[in-house]
Amino acid sequence: MSDKIQLDSYAQYLNLQPLILVTTLGHSGLPNVAPKTQSMHVGRHGEYFAFVCTPLHHTYQNAKAYGEFVVNYPSPELIDKVSATSEFAENEDEVKLAGLTSVPSLVVKPPRIKECVLHLECRLVEVKDMDVASIIMGKIVSRSANREMFFKQGKAREIMKLLSKHPLLAYIHPGFYATIGIAKKFPFPKNYKP
Repeated sequence: MSDKIQLDSYAQYLNLQPLILVTTLGHSGLPNVAPKTQSMHVGRHGEYFAFVCTPLHHTYQNAKAYGEFVVNYPSPELIDKVSATSEFAENEDEVKLAGLTSVPSLVVKPPRIKECVLHLECRLVEVKDMDVASIIMGKIVSRSANREMFFKQGKAREIMKLLSKHPLLAYIHPGFYATIGIAKKFPFPKNYKP
């Protein structure tokens, strides 16, 4: 007898995703911000970034209309402000209303969020509309991070130390969040070459 069971819906299993804030500019020129819980880097070296959004959201409408967005990675202590960003109306500075601070981006027009630890500035590449949601993908044109988040590639101990000091924020569907503060080196096969 198998210990596997049939699941009826997405809500019945753990699905861990990075919790990010996406900033865009609305038609009034004011910053829009929204939390997103389904996202990923795309490409062998993470040249692109994609997230899921519904066409009903201002984030979708702004990204499609103006062709730019910024992905901001909040730290766990910002969880209440991250949550607050999900309920604002258009034609308001949503970043400010959430108690966060807009700072100019290096390349694109939508702002970065000062309190976030990592920022990916993106130019829209494609919007893939599906029956239940849409995938918005952009080419990363600039990356910036807090100085303490920098590490040298290939330095496993640095990554583990950094993550324990500055945990990542993740969303667990439905309605939970987690902090990730432990990392272990992935056991690649002996002859694997990235």
